[in-house]
Amino acid sequence: MSQSNAARSDDADEQPRTGRRPEHTAKVGNVEIAVWKNQGANGDFFTASSPVIRYKDGTSGEFKDGSSYGQLDLLALAEAAREASAKIRELSKGRAQGR
Repeated sequence: MSQSNAARSDDADEQPRTGRRPEHTAKVGNVEIAVWKNQGANGDFFTASSPVIRYKDGTSGEFKDGSSYGQLDLLALAEAAREASAKIRELSKGRAQGR
């Protein structure tokens, strides 16, 4: 997917480092949405994190996370959201069958 010209924010310092890994990461183009397993009073459930866009910083050459999307990025965002939703349904179905 194409990179937008919109300014990107560096969210790396705001992300908690818990050591947990997502159950699945929906990746389409530069857009990523993580699917997480959580524990609740009624058992496990799954949620998706806020989407991020990965981009290469022009000055440092490092990859960073952003949260603003250009026209083509939004198409990738929609497809990643569809993929994350399908994965949550699949994982939840397995949980319901395991009861």
